[in-house]
Amino acid sequence: MPPRPEALPAFESLDRLTIVEMRPPTSPSGIVAAFYALCRPDGSTPLTHQIASRLMALEPGSSVLVVTGLVDEARFPRGEIDGPIGSAALARALSLLGHAVTIAIDAEASVCVRAVFAAAGIEDVDILTTSFDTAEQARGFGAGYDAVVAVEKLGRNSLGERHLIWGTPVDVGDEYADDYLLGARAAGRLTIGVGDNGNEIGFGNISSVAEPLAPAGVHCEGGFFASTPVDVLLPASVSNFGCYAIVAALAILAERHDLALDGDEVRRWTQAGLDAGLRSGGVDDPHFQGDDGVPLVFVKAYADMLAGVVHQNLLGTAWLAPA
Repeated sequence: MPPRPEALPAFESLDRLTIVEMRPPTSPSGIVAAFYALCRPDGSTPLTHQIASRLMALEPGSSVLVVTGLVDEARFPRGEIDGPIGSAALARALSLLGHAVTIAIDAEASVCVRAVFAAAGIEDVDILTTSFDTAEQARGFGAGYDAVVAVEKLGRNSLGERHLIWGTPVDVGDEYADDYLLGARAAGRLTIGVGDNGNEIGFGNISSVAEPLAPAGVHCEGGFFASTPVDVLLPASVSNFGCYAIVAALAILAERHDLALDGDEVRRWTQAGLDAGLRSGGVDDPHFQGDDGVPLVFVKAYADMLAGVVHQNLLGTAWLAPA
């Protein structure tokens, strides 16, 4: 069969950029494209297009909860840089689209995340730390939003355990984050997950088939992969990068340049987070200047590539080959 032209080339480009790996040797490699293939059935549209289309379909003034933050007493005592920066980008775009956005963050990372939002000049977003006594309460909380998005948020596996990439158990941070998504799904609300290694909320979409992709040498009772599913899961090389791609997709669909971010903005926000005490994952150096082991210079370059896709697409109607 002869090759067929892509129907949504800009979004295909965003998806491709999302799964481009620039991982250091201390992070699992060669897995994101495989995750992506499991998440996108044959014949379906690009994942960034699916997510942006569903977000654009929300009624004006809808309430959106973005759940993020990874804390660990040893490695991330004040939080990880991956998650909060992308969540800020997504919150900014959704706020500009007229929605009421709330960020749910672990108490340990709250001060750092507020510093990022201040540096970014994002004001019309609520930032809260949650505290519930039961899963039922947490599910009721999640059901109260029109959409719930989990970004780089550790999820429970089939035995209810959360763990880091090395399989190290985590018993700090928000133990009820999964329940926000589960409550929203039970209420028929939109749920979205963005993750990069498989132990994050949303990977329940592929957990039954993805275990062979778990990091070599890591074994977890109950499986490596998180068990909570979502409506659409976007696997990314870095979860923040996945959020930047979603924002770019929103900018294209809404035909609004002002929604997109460029590399300078992303670098400035990331630096603000690092200066406030958030740490990069993917490396052992607590002072590493970058995101998930990717140096800041390449974080900026990546964001500029996404901005370029938006810019070129909004110049006019794409010149497509006949189907």
